Amino acid sequence: MKVCPSCCLTNDDDAECCKECGAKLLPRSANSNDSISTSTKWCFWLGAWGIVILASIAVTGTPRCILATPMFPIGLLFWLPNGENKAIEGWMTGAWVIGWLFYFLLSVVMFRIKKSGIFFIIYFIFCILLVFNVVGCQRVIQVASGIH
Repeated sequence: MKVCPSCCLTNDDDAECCKECGAKLLPRSANSNDSISTSTKWCFWLGAWGIVILASIAVTGTPRCILATPMFPIGLLFWLPNGENKAIEGWMTGAWVIGWLFYFLLSVVMFRIKKSGIFFIIYFIFCILLVFNVVGCQRVIQVASGIH
């Protein structure tokens, strides 16, 4: 289906002009209103988390890091001023729950977006946050391992 750039009405793929307003329709590939399927979104979302798991194992050198998964969001706290202390406090006080809520809400937003361009902007932000989180977690673990 082609979407009219003027009135946003969906038209048949073979239509040259909009049946509502008569505007010239863009070829399907040039249509800026292309949507992204839910299954494609799932593939990207699961792929990002899969890379996080592999990166975490590669960084720590052991699959035992998976046991620390509930605490994963505290890695973002590392990047705040005095982040090492905030991350360790967040670890002990359960602030990581807020981090998981944040990732959940960001995921909901991603899955509700219909346009592929906007989806990929949000997805890029999601991936950047995951990278910061993995690096932050590694640094927090290094700091925490020095506590006796």
